[in-house]
Amino acid sequence: MNRVKKGLVKSESGAVTVYVAIGLVVFLGSAALALDIAHMVSVKRELAKAAEAGALSGARALWPMVLPVKTTDNVNPNCAKAVDTAKLVAHKNKVDGSYLAYDSGVIAETGRWDYASHTFIPGASSNANSIRVTTRRNDVTMFFAKILGRSASNLSATAIAVTDFVSAVGKGSLPICLDKNVAMDAGGNVYEGTIVTVHMTPDITDTAGWFVVPPDAASASTLKDYVDKDNCPELYKGQIVNLQNGADASVLAAIKEEFNNNHGGTTWLTVIPVVETAKFGHDEPIYNFVGLEIFEVVNTTSDKRVRGKLVKLANISTGLPGGSKGGVLAPPKLVQ
Repeated sequence: MNRVKKGLVKSESGAVTVYVAIGLVVFLGSAALALDIAHMVSVKRELAKAAEAGALSGARALWPMVLPVKTTDNVNPNCAKAVDTAKLVAHKNKVDGSYLAYDSGVIAETGRWDYASHTFIPGASSNANSIRVTTRRNDVTMFFAKILGRSASNLSATAIAVTDFVSAVGKGSLPICLDKNVAMDAGGNVYEGTIVTVHMTPDITDTAGWFVVPPDAASASTLKDYVDKDNCPELYKGQIVNLQNGADASVLAAIKEEFNNNHGGTTWLTVIPVVETAKFGHDEPIYNFVGLEIFEVVNTTSDKRVRGKLVKLANISTGLPGGSKGGVLAPPKLVQ
């Protein structure tokens, strides 16, 4: 009987040893695979970082580094420069211990980012506003996965960045709103160089009026605060603004004082909203923005007016209205 018990103990002991051995193999295999996975995640992160850096640099390179550009023509995006810049910047990022190959390791293409559908439409055209960068590293070594018959992996990452002219301006804009018919053609192209005279009493012969942003009160004091205190809120395309009539002398006086004291009484380049209406005194969405180079403000005669020259956003340097938060050429940003 004792012999039988001893035999059973020896048999069970042997089985436990086998189970422990199998468990160790599984444990070590899992640990090894975890190390490989961690390595893959690290390489993937480095690829993403390189793609994002290339996309941001390439998006900014779409446009001249120094604006304004002294030209009467449209300023078109430099797609070739954007692609070269994106590839060069991405190439300079180390991935898995070495630099990406300039050609095979980085693919860059310009295109149009559609804000409504959140899609990238490839193409080196005059309406390009974005760039897509894909970084690749082939045959990334998997040190322990060889046990399972897999020794290497191909990895990639993609980033899309946009640099576009403003669809919004920051706090502090001048509270003058232009009718689209006098500022732009049917396609939204600015009548560059056209001189406009606005009397703030829009009808079929006038071009502009005041605006306030609801729920701000439609009053002279609000408009003067917009001018004197930079109280006009940030504005964006599609935002509803309340349009106002009236050649208010006190508001024009505030603009005149700003014009003389802070702009030398000669020229004041600003960015103002455009709406699609010839009649004011109601609410309208902002259609777009346009540059206005003001050169005259008259508030003391019966012919009270503001006169200025229309300027394309592409010919205005960055950092203009509204305030320090604004900008005409928006900084590059990642959208995907």
